[in-house]
Amino acid sequence: MTRSNHIFRPVRPYDGLILQVQKRGKQRILSVFTRQEGVLRLFVSERSRGRSGSGAFMPLGEITFDAAEQGDILSLREYECRGNEAMMNLTWDHYVYSQIFVEMVLHLIPYRQVDGGVYGLLLRYSRLLAAKDPRVLTIIAGWQLAGLAGFYPDVDTVRVFSSPYGQEGYYFGDEGLADMREEKLTPEIRQLWKRLLQYRWEREETLRFSAKGLAALERLLYSYVEQCSEKKLQSLVLLARP
Repeated sequence: MTRSNHIFRPVRPYDGLILQVQKRGKQRILSVFTRQEGVLRLFVSERSRGRSGSGAFMPLGEITFDAAEQGDILSLREYECRGNEAMMNLTWDHYVYSQIFVEMVLHLIPYRQVDGGVYGLLLRYSRLLAAKDPRVLTIIAGWQLAGLAGFYPDVDTVRVFSSPYGQEGYYFGDEGLADMREEKLTPEIRQLWKRLLQYRWEREETLRFSAKGLAALERLLYSYVEQCSEKKLQSLVLLARP
């Protein structure tokens, strides 16, 4: 008889927010940002069962659960979900913004990296969806997420380059890539950039900005996240959907 090389760990309790619900054949896989261990991926098996009153799996819904671990595989056991009502009432574009934010979290935060700051930001984001404009919320939270992930930009000195051929996206660095030209960021945009990074959620500060300034920082955010993570934000294509 051969011995298994897998290490079995006892069932553990967790609490967190659901980021993604994926289907692979008949099986579902949850990506959850937990307070205890950061991002975890969980297989929903036949042994998984919801507690009394448990809701359905929903992105940005809160969940408490027990999980069993064998090697690198975690299986969801008993759970209780608290669905995010705001998610059910979003327009298509606003829903896409919520998915862009989720994707930024998954791109920027390494698997199983505990981060109380990111966890708190996720909670605020999920709970403010019903009260704030999801686009503005995503832009502010996205820049703060990049900072928490260790990619805090030096707003006063950062240089931004773009392609002269009409290709979307920006490059951040001391020098541009071949055939790139430098974008001249106005003092107003740099000042708004700082304010977004330093925005204090608990004080519910009032932000005043131009539509042009916000749009510029939105475009810069997506390029910055893609450059830092070296991954494309797939959800962006959904914003162009007719």
